[in-house]
Amino acid sequence: MQKPSKSIIKVTIILFCFIFNSSVANSTDEIILALEKKMTKVFPTLKFDKIRKTEVENIYEIHYGGAIIYITYDGKYIFEGGNLQRVEKEGKSFVFTNLTEVSASLGRKNLLNQIKDESLFVYGNSNKKFISVVTDIDCPYCRKFHKDIPIYIKSGVKVKYLVLTRKKDSKEKVISAWCSNNRNSAFTLLNNKKKIPKSNCNNPIQEQQEIISSLGVSSTPTIYLPDGTLILGYKKPKEIIEKLEN
Repeated sequence: MQKPSKSIIKVTIILFCFIFNSSVANSTDEIILALEKKMTKVFPTLKFDKIRKTEVENIYEIHYGGAIIYITYDGKYIFEGGNLQRVEKEGKSFVFTNLTEVSASLGRKNLLNQIKDESLFVYGNSNKKFISVVTDIDCPYCRKFHKDIPIYIKSGVKVKYLVLTRKKDSKEKVISAWCSNNRNSAFTLLNNKKKIPKSNCNNPIQEQQEIISSLGVSSTPTIYLPDGTLILGYKKPKEIIEKLEN
């Protein structure tokens, strides 16, 4: 299960202990501006993407990459670790819409769109159907996923890899694959637990680590659909492709 990043947890703890003392702004834009200034002043080294109003009166959401926390309009209270859901009656039953996941998906989509295909390990060339996958060469289920690559390509699905490197030697191996004459073949060898020649060059592997950290990934493989929808763990290609087509 995906967990919030350590930075979000740290910020949450501090925010719960902190009460803002400034006056309440009158309009939505003024409230957002006031909250942004307060956050910037209190946490000058912490980067958040944006703050915006929710459907609930006086509740705003703060976007940290793919994570969402909620704050009251006066900055006195926050809510973290739960989902804001809209409840609507439909016939004789009720329908729940997870508004937190809707916002988080948009945040993940925007983050993933920041990194171009030229900075990723990419298999396939479809522009219509694609998935972004956080993988790890030391993860057995990631290696299992990689064996399915021919199925995805045959089905017209492009696979875009961001590679999580937890260990120094793993990072060196991934960099070597990137710097090889045929990076996809070299990366496939690594997924098959084969050795490749050591190499070094300008590479985007650290950039990938930063995106992965912003996404809050804690397990692999983690799969993202084009709209930012999150799928945790290994799934059979048929299941992923059906989600893409629906």
